Amino acid sequence: MASQLHGIWEEVLRVPIAQDADFFDLGGDSLTAVRIVVRVRERLGVDLSALDVFDAPTVPEFISVVRSALQEA
Repeated sequence: MASQLHGIWEEVLRVPIAQDADFFDLGGDSLTAVRIVVRVRERLGVDLSALDVFDAPTVPEFISVVRSALQEA
């Protein structure tokens, strides 16, 4: 799952992403965040909001959010 999420971020942001790279430093904005959560929903079946990307702006932080959402489901 971690590699899938990392891949989604790279696909949407269209840049290689280091583990500690910040979403906003990579040019992320609200539309980009929506694109990420839509792809996560499509591929992993996890319902998130764009705010989850803002609250967890690195891939490792975002992975934690997705894991928590999966446990709650």
